[in-house]
Formats: sequence, C-alpha cells, structure tokens
Amino acid sequence: MESMIPVNFLDKAERTFNDLGSNVQVRSNSYSRFYNTEGRLVKKSDIAKVQNAGCITLFTLSDNAINITVHSANRSIVFERAKSIFKEAQVVEIDMQS
Repeated sequence: MESMIPVNFLDKAERTFNDLGSNVQVRSNSYSRFYNTEGRLVKKSDIAKVQNAGCITLFTLSDNAINITVHSANRSIVFERAKSIFKEAQVVEIDMQS
C-alpha cells in the first residue's frame, strides 16, 4: 500500500535543515519533518564531517553522530544541501550499491 503523503514532501531539504546563521535546526526523520517539530539545534562549526552512506550522517567534533533518514530518491538532494550548509566539514560518500 502506497503512502498518502508523497516522499518528496517529507524529504525536502528545506524541511530537513533550517539555516539560522551560525546554528542549524536539523529534523532527522520523517516524523519531525511532517509535524514540523523543533528538531535538534547544532552549531555549524561543531560539524566535522558530512557522510552519505545509506543515510546522511553529521559527525560532530566530539564524535557524536546525527543520522538523517531520507528516501533514497531524495538522498542526493538533502546531501547536497548538507554540504552547502556545513562548508567547513569533511565530505564522505560511500557507495552502498556495490
């Protein structure tokens, strides 16, 4: 049975990341994006690595991780947005197709 809500609505980069200047509001799952919850507030300077490997993961300087789940059809769009927001972070892409 298909979902009544299109995946493109739940996985929009604008609903996932809310750039607030030096901080970013991150909504890491479809529930928080759908209900427009507060999500998690992170400092841009605290993100050391942005990784795309089945899901998008933000790694902080203190080795914490924030996994962002999005549909595979929308993952590249959200990943590109994460790279543009966290410009100073290392970027890692792991091919999960092999």
